[in-house]
Amino acid sequence: MPSVLRVDEINAAVGRIRSIIHNLDTDLVARRLAIDLVSTPIGRISGDGSQVRIIEEISRRSLEMVRSWLLSGQEPGPDVLSGLYEAVREAAQCGLLAEDVMRACSGALQAVRNALLNASLPEASAWPISQLDVPWTFVDVALSTVMSAFADQRDLPSAEGNFRAATLFARICSGSTMTIEDIDRAQRLGFQLFQPHCPFVAAIAGGSAAAHASLAARIRSTGALACAEGHRVAGLINPAFDWTGFLADRGLILGVDSVVCGSALGDAVGDLHDLVTLAERSGRRGRVRLTEFATEIMLAKSPRLAEDITHLVLSRLNVEDSSGTLTNTLLCLVQHNFNKTAAAAALPAHRNTLLYRISRIEKLSGLDLDRHAHREMARLAFVWRDTMENNLFDRRR
Repeated sequence: MPSVLRVDEINAAVGRIRSIIHNLDTDLVARRLAIDLVSTPIGRISGDGSQVRIIEEISRRSLEMVRSWLLSGQEPGPDVLSGLYEAVREAAQCGLLAEDVMRACSGALQAVRNALLNASLPEASAWPISQLDVPWTFVDVALSTVMSAFADQRDLPSAEGNFRAATLFARICSGSTMTIEDIDRAQRLGFQLFQPHCPFVAAIAGGSAAAHASLAARIRSTGALACAEGHRVAGLINPAFDWTGFLADRGLILGVDSVVCGSALGDAVGDLHDLVTLAERSGRRGRVRLTEFATEIMLAKSPRLAEDITHLVLSRLNVEDSSGTLTNTLLCLVQHNFNKTAAAAALPAHRNTLLYRISRIEKLSGLDLDRHAHREMARLAFVWRDTMENNLFDRRR
């Protein structure tokens, strides 16, 4: 016969469950969901106008909606639903698929569930019955919101050509077998579907969504495949495509890859999204090459490894030295290629003081800063930290 929990045990169990839900790091979870759950090629580095930022926002809103619903027992009000609708509408404007948005919403729900399961609370059944229906009701609310927002966006006359291009582009990037409908879309767009193509991503610095829609339409008029994705334009071009007229716009940021086919295409487009985001942060304009930001892009392709490296190098320094002296010292060493004389002058600090700080850094982080591999780990940690904080690593030295 199953044991029956006492009232005080039930109250304690509910308290623990509420604490887990309340302390869920919605920003971190949303960032990981944006990387893991989207089938449409997007970048991995969040920035103004990037699709990954939009998916993060939808995931974060969904997480906060579920959390508040579970904790209060109250369904979300009109203002909360309106905020989710506008975020989903922006996703539709930016060329994301309805399936991608629903994955973000359901992923948020799964994240809350996983947080409870990972806590291994045997008393989870003590959660009030009224709240057990929240997950299913949330799915209904999210689905209704997504379908409404996408339908409203699709009904705009100006969106028809872009929607057709975005649908075709997503299917090509996913490696789907081309159907009669896809061939019809390509013919209507004037796009040569079965020829070699190069992926591209472009942005207009400071440009509006309307300006990017206009740019996409101009590129499509040349026979290329181009879709506006909010503050980005992405698509496929002939290898001999002439960008001269477009680059006359001094605000244009352009990333183009070589001919890419098959399953590698989606990754290539994601890399180009990251390239444009990084270039825009750094003030670069014109055509930008992947090699200019190779370190950031490689780290973005392995975000968990990048986070592990950053945690290993910086976590104990930040905890044990709240003043930031050790972290800043290590950064200065990295920026001066671990030249102790140059770093001491730049800090400024006496050489003996610098040597003492290095000793503490090595003890806390476990690094041996005389080893090249450990020096590279320190450099990568700062590159990733600055990338995630919307800064750009200091490349002057």
